[in-house]
Amino acid sequence: MKALLISDVHANIYALEAIWNVESDSEVVYCAGDLVDYGPFPSEVIGWMREHRAICVQGNHDKDVVDAYRKPESFGSLPANQMQWKHCNASQLGEDDVLFLEALPGSVAFEMDRIGYSLQHMYSGYDTIASLPQFTQFWRRQTEGNVRDASCRRLIFGHTHRRCVHLLSDRDLWMNSGSVSYRRTDDPSKEAHYITITDGRIELKNVDYDRSPLLRAVKALSLSEPEMAVAFRFFG
Repeated sequence: MKALLISDVHANIYALEAIWNVESDSEVVYCAGDLVDYGPFPSEVIGWMREHRAICVQGNHDKDVVDAYRKPESFGSLPANQMQWKHCNASQLGEDDVLFLEALPGSVAFEMDRIGYSLQHMYSGYDTIASLPQFTQFWRRQTEGNVRDASCRRLIFGHTHRRCVHLLSDRDLWMNSGSVSYRRTDDPSKEAHYITITDGRIELKNVDYDRSPLLRAVKALSLSEPEMAVAFRFFG
């Protein structure tokens, strides 16, 4: 079986479509959260997830955008020089989109090719799991039944925007597919990052894509100067 693992899409439909153009033979899509915020196409990304029946968990930015939508008074009268990305995304979404984000679970446990998995957005902020006892404690908290008792265990995270696989034993590991949309400040690369798992084999991948439509969309928005500067760094 082939699974596509993505995370931190951040309303970037162009990067998402570029990945799918390469990996459309994937039989299932798992997304480790942060579908929206810090990008100009939140509704399009949510629509893509629905269309492809992606299995998603909720990220902190998903919650931020939902909270902004549910409290329009928090930004409805804000001048353009104070508008943040979460306000912009909230203003672009309809009730169905927000209900979709609200309904996303915090974690999903599943089996694939006789391997147990748990999908969630983060471990604890930007901390990562450094030891097998840490891993086992978290695993038991996130799973139950047959998945909890799996002889081979894999945790899937997002949030950090740093793609990696961290081995803790021959049968226990955690992985992060990185961000579909953008890197941290110490990584100047602009490709879309993701992971595929084919019959249990993990591959870390990236694909280049045309960022110019994103930049054009950003220039048409009303955002605060710091938020606009972030967008130019991401998509410029």
